[in-house]
Amino acid sequence: MRFLLRNVLSVVAAAALLVSTSSDARATDGHFLHGVGAVQSAMGGAGTAAATDVLGALYLNPAALMAFDGTRVELGFEMFKPARTVSSSFGSFSGSTDSKTDYVAIPAFGWSTKLNNEKIVLALGGLGIGGFGVDYPQDNTNPILGPRPSGFGQVFSNYTLLKVTMAAAWAVTPKFWVGGALNVDWATLTVDPAPFAAPDVSFGEDGQPGTPDDQAFYSRATATDGTWGAGFQLGLFYEFNDMFSAGLSYTSQQWFDDFEWNAMYENPNNTETFGQARVLQFGLDVPAVASGGIAVQALPNLLLTGDARYIFYENTPGFDQQGFNADGSVKGFGWKNIWVFAGGLEWRPMEKLALRGGYNYSQNPIPDSQSFFNIPAPAIVQHHATVGLGFLVTRRISIDLAYYKAFSNSITGPFVFPQGEIPQTSVTNELSESSILLAFRFATRGSL
Repeated sequence: MRFLLRNVLSVVAAAALLVSTSSDARATDGHFLHGVGAVQSAMGGAGTAAATDVLGALYLNPAALMAFDGTRVELGFEMFKPARTVSSSFGSFSGSTDSKTDYVAIPAFGWSTKLNNEKIVLALGGLGIGGFGVDYPQDNTNPILGPRPSGFGQVFSNYTLLKVTMAAAWAVTPKFWVGGALNVDWATLTVDPAPFAAPDVSFGEDGQPGTPDDQAFYSRATATDGTWGAGFQLGLFYEFNDMFSAGLSYTSQQWFDDFEWNAMYENPNNTETFGQARVLQFGLDVPAVASGGIAVQALPNLLLTGDARYIFYENTPGFDQQGFNADGSVKGFGWKNIWVFAGGLEWRPMEKLALRGGYNYSQNPIPDSQSFFNIPAPAIVQHHATVGLGFLVTRRISIDLAYYKAFSNSITGPFVFPQGEIPQTSVTNELSESSILLAFRFATRGSL
């Protein structure tokens, strides 16, 4: 028991360090990563019914942790690179601008141990699981990025989502396993301009509100704020026989405190308020996810697996509403619920080598009509091709590599002001992504 306690305390400390030092996270299925770790990512993000690695089980189905003997430690590292472009037109005036693009480091850490009774597994993990972001410079050749207040000027956003998960799995029978997890989440958000806060408006030459010559000055939420959230996860795993298994999981909505920023009023025409302090608030929870999958050990050295997931954006504060409030602030991102389908395989041509591949399709959560509102969060990619390999250094130590490409997708919609859609205008968001992953896995018993 003392040894187990020391292990648990060490893992909690490592997970806390991971969350406190990790960098930006990005996403491919809506604003979620399609998979966590080099093994699951290489298999298209499928894994609800395939117990391939601890990181994948902590992300998708805690019941699958029952498959791992002894104590296991897994360390994952992802270098993610998005390519984002925003184009716009206003009458005959049009232009296009690329976002500044850097590699983003996304960490993952997992630990599991099977207790002496062989019927219970305990696990802890710290995972970067999602996010979004852009960095567009002010651009006089692109109407939407023109000088404020006629355009948005510079547009910058950075949202990161990480979770520390404490999980357990129990073998009800040798073939039927159940699992559960408590998630403690940490998110950060920076947005410039911040459309969810009421702008300071100048009414133009006519002095009348709600007319085309109004000028709206939005504040900046640039003092990055972080906030805590929490939720739970439940999973089932059943082995029909040596060939077939099935899994189900449900991750609850993750409930967060509101983000809060110190800001100021930005309208230089209003001498009474310009430069005065204000506090901005915005609520952004994480949607619930339901997942189901099957796995087939088609040959002794060939595993096939497939998943279907449903993400509930329409029921999630911050993502659910669309349009403007009466004060000119934006209600939310206006995303729709989406289906995700993933399939993958693992083939072992020799004992020490595993070759993996997969495909992931995600519906686009952002309608074309909401393109204007989602310049800071263009989570629109749909088709993902994934590959990877694993090499056993010893029976209990492996190194895994993966690469995936999320192919370019775009959406186009009109400029939208509180007065309505603006004729002869358009905003197009385009996104593609690529990523390289590395993982190290260690086991104290059995074979990887």
